[in-house]
Amino acid sequence: MKAVGVIEKDVEWRDSRTYFFWRLRRKLAEFDLRKKMIEAAEVGRGVKSLTPIEASAIMKSWFLETPGMTDAMWSDDKVMLQWMAESNQLLEAKVVQLTKDCVVQEVYQVMTAGGNTAVVGTSGIV
Repeated sequence: MKAVGVIEKDVEWRDSRTYFFWRLRRKLAEFDLRKKMIEAAEVGRGVKSLTPIEASAIMKSWFLETPGMTDAMWSDDKVMLQWMAESNQLLEAKVVQLTKDCVVQEVYQVMTAGGNTAVVGTSGIV
């Protein structure tokens, strides 16, 4: 299974409870943040929905943007959880910004769709 890539590493029996405790906590926190990100991207008509893989990639990029974080640290469950706890407000702000970016993208797409869509849309605002 390790040769195929299903298993990342061997876990000694005596360390298994601790390992899987931290692994489960990390995955639950990751799934929660990923769910928030996907919901944030589904505003309005949902120009483009965010897949779980894309959300994970964005989350990893946010992690790597943090000073001192490396690609090797991304695999460490305790470091990842500590980062998520310390950066909770920053992550919430990034999710809000993701929502804003999706709204801007949708409005831009509607405004540039052609025809009188832009005139009708802006007349409702003004």
